[in-house]
Amino acid sequence: MRFPMRRFTTLSVFVLAALVMGCASRSAPRVTFQGDGVFKSPTAAEAEAYCRNFGAPMRFLDTKGPGTPEGEVTYRCD
Repeated sequence: MRFPMRRFTTLSVFVLAALVMGCASRSAPRVTFQGDGVFKSPTAAEAEAYCRNFGAPMRFLDTKGPGTPEGEVTYRCD
């Protein structure tokens, strides 16, 4: 039994469109790994989005030093 070329093309276009929509639907949070389970993000919203991916509770750490950009947070996903 031969698989018609028209069906194959339609299916390929549908699969490609689904992949593109899935990848472009939301951006990944920006996270820097500091080691020992400590993370750093440029905003609190991105930190919350990262921990939410795993369903883990979040705890902010107070490690602000001189020259730390405004809004940058250090945290753990417990």
